[in-house]
Amino acid sequence: MSFSANVKNEILSMEIENSCCLHSFAYGMMLFSRAFSYYDMYLLTEHEGVAEKYSELMQSVCGVTPNLIKSDAGKFKVEVTEKEDRLKVLETFGYDKKTGASRLNWSNITDECCKVAFLKGAFLTCGTVNDPNKNYHLEFVVPYLNLSRDLKLFINDYDELNVEPKSITRNSNYIIYFKISESIEDLLTVMGAFNSSLEIMGVKMYKDMRNNVNRRLNFENANLDKTIGASQKQVEAIKHIKNTVGLSYLSDDLKELAEIRLENPYISLRELGDMLSIPISRSGVNHRLKRICEIANEIG
Repeated sequence: MSFSANVKNEILSMEIENSCCLHSFAYGMMLFSRAFSYYDMYLLTEHEGVAEKYSELMQSVCGVTPNLIKSDAGKFKVEVTEKEDRLKVLETFGYDKKTGASRLNWSNITDECCKVAFLKGAFLTCGTVNDPNKNYHLEFVVPYLNLSRDLKLFINDYDELNVEPKSITRNSNYIIYFKISESIEDLLTVMGAFNSSLEIMGVKMYKDMRNNVNRRLNFENANLDKTIGASQKQVEAIKHIKNTVGLSYLSDDLKELAEIRLENPYISLRELGDMLSIPISRSGVNHRLKRICEIANEIG
């Protein structure tokens, strides 16, 4: 089962007790279904629970019994076939057969609590959210431009949300979408999908931890490559001196360091300093090795 289906299951599992909220919930589902007008009224969905809830609300809120059909492909279509029934549904939410429902009728969202119910209904019928393991994306697919603008305005003006929806057009539909994980978490939390919101937070924490580990490994590998490169140059310089003028050409302190470096080509500067007869600091070792390389260059 997809992450989006799990979110919808979580929303559907919550009971709505207040009649005003139930009205707003039904309105959100029906307004953002595939078609909601005097001439056509139906919902298309792959989620059986959403189809059943849509049908149930048609009966309990509007007094209309729609037809629920399951296709061979596993999709569900819930349709109000009679014109008289479609008009009855429209009138329940303050529309008539002329105005249709291409705009949001704010009188159906009477109280603050009803906003949550309305948003839940809208998401169930036209919303999807991606698996956070793949990417962060939540969207509402709306069939009418003005209705999409009304939904965007509704979300923008919702005091409980601090999100910034974006919009695009895709295949003649109008998409309101979110790509910031915190915005998606806020939306799911407001709709009551707490477990799904927590799952996104957990995935994000894991990704951040993994990215931090990768950055640290990359940094350490880069430093290791740099250290090995410098060590190879030092060893080459010492071998050059040894093969040309001999290590006795060096002062005693440089000769001692050169011999230790030849025997230990990959140990750190600090370890080199500790191995000297008179231990010195890391910077002291670095200074002496630079001097050895300079001498090798002077020899030519």
